[in-house]
Amino acid sequence: MKSGICPKCGSSEVYGNTGSSHGIVVDAWAPWLKTILLVCTGCGYLEFYVEDEAQMAKLKKKFGKVE
Repeated sequence: MKSGICPKCGSSEVYGNTGSSHGIVVDAWAPWLKTILLVCTGCGYLEFYVEDEAQMAKLKKKFGKVE
């Protein structure tokens, strides 16, 4: 969706913003994490991305890897 096209429905009605929680509880497990929220207003699909890639190292320490 970073390209502005929804991967689920193909719509170009993709909107987004940056911040720490976007009204969704992110602060509970990573209050320092800044994210980008993208949502397709065509189908409702949404994605989160880490805004600052330097925070990836912190995430690796806080969470376990999914096997």
